Amino acid sequence: MSDRNGKSQRRVNDGNSLTGVHLRKSQQQYVNTINDNEITFCYGPAGTSKTFTACYVALQMLERKEIKQIILCKPIQEAGEKLGFLPGEVDEKIAPYIKSYKSNIEKIIGIEKTKILFEKNLFKFEPLAYMRGNTYDDALMILDEAQNADWKQLMLFVTRMGRDSKVIVAGDVSQSDIAKSRVSLPSFIDMIKSVKGVGIHMFNEADIVRAKILQDIVKKYDKWKDENNK
Repeated sequence: MSDRNGKSQRRVNDGNSLTGVHLRKSQQQYVNTINDNEITFCYGPAGTSKTFTACYVALQMLERKEIKQIILCKPIQEAGEKLGFLPGEVDEKIAPYIKSYKSNIEKIIGIEKTKILFEKNLFKFEPLAYMRGNTYDDALMILDEAQNADWKQLMLFVTRMGRDSKVIVAGDVSQSDIAKSRVSLPSFIDMIKSVKGVGIHMFNEADIVRAKILQDIVKKYDKWKDENNK
């Protein structure tokens, strides 16, 4: 498979070479979308494994030496542009925000391998505020909680993509922590979806892999939002 520049596109392994990982059908479809595109947008309710699957793909690509680093970015509403006001060095400031991603990676490759991954700086968390002016080559870039990013931030992130890199943008518009008027993910996807090399994957409440009761809660919440124009 070749991209629009005629270069051979790298594919994430469709199998489960990472020990003990079994992908559900919806997760595998997400992986396929990432395989077939340079930039992938994924959205769906909480608990549908958007982050877990993205971490899985990243580790597959790293294992196969298709990338040299994993870049995770997240619009941190509690910190965000105000990161400098938090106590401690940068690593200490962002530590609480990467805990869940570290946990996902530990589930896939184990605690010891995860420790090595971070010690070698192969997995990096980059606050959006610090990304301006940077270009990331040979990387899988993941923007999580993208529903909390506005147009400028989404554009800033996507345009950091360098040579031989892939981008994943994942979010859940029902869980935005910013004003409704600033929520930009749906309109940004509409703007960019016709570009060759851009793919979209959508999860729904049936794909929730946490407690089954959450499927019913999400349905009720979505209905309440529609009825109350939230």
